[in-house]
Amino acid sequence: MDNRIKNTVSCGCGSICLLLLLSALLPADLCARAGGGGGGGGGGGIMGIILYPFILIYIGILHYRIAQKNKEAAALIEKFAASDSGWRMESLKQRIEECFFKVQEAWTERNQDLARGYISRRLYDKHKAQTDLMIKDGEKNILKNINLIEAKIVEAIDYTDNSKDLFRVYIKGSMIDYTVTDPGGEVIKGKPEETGKFTELWKFTREDGRWVLDEIDQEVGLDDLAAFRSRSE
Repeated sequence: MDNRIKNTVSCGCGSICLLLLLSALLPADLCARAGGGGGGGGGGGIMGIILYPFILIYIGILHYRIAQKNKEAAALIEKFAASDSGWRMESLKQRIEECFFKVQEAWTERNQDLARGYISRRLYDKHKAQTDLMIKDGEKNILKNINLIEAKIVEAIDYTDNSKDLFRVYIKGSMIDYTVTDPGGEVIKGKPEETGKFTELWKFTREDGRWVLDEIDQEVGLDDLAAFRSRSE
């Protein structure tokens, strides 16, 4: 096997293993939220104590890479906006915030029509199938005290064909997240009094001339960030 391939495989496996350790050792965050995410177990005992310094180093590197990618994307977005007003940074920030809260509302209400103008047709169909299943199973995911802590664009791609344009955003948020029976209101997942934090990668695309959320990736890793490259066609 070529050494470059070996190194790539080795790095990929290392990142996956570390992400699994992070999931197992860090405290549980949220039980569901929009898109069907899930918190893991927490604690980790003595193993958690031993690996804690390495986890801190990993998180530090991750945030450094996020800042780098954000700086690269912001510089290019400024250039894109000179010839395409759809790339104006203030407009993008406003759109991200609007979508963030509208998506959470549609999820907890189990009514994706509330977010229809903010998500792509593909994501609408996916989320509708998930929330329709909740209704069928007699479950309702309650999201409260929703807070968008941070939103940083980490990739921006401007194509000649505007319908192919996209950007990705690192999202950090917090909320109370639990699931109840419906009817009945009995808590079956999560804790109604506990606020949890989460991070995600959101992909936005252009649909009918407006930016819409097309994908939610609930795992944020170095491998993801390494693959992102802001550019124009």
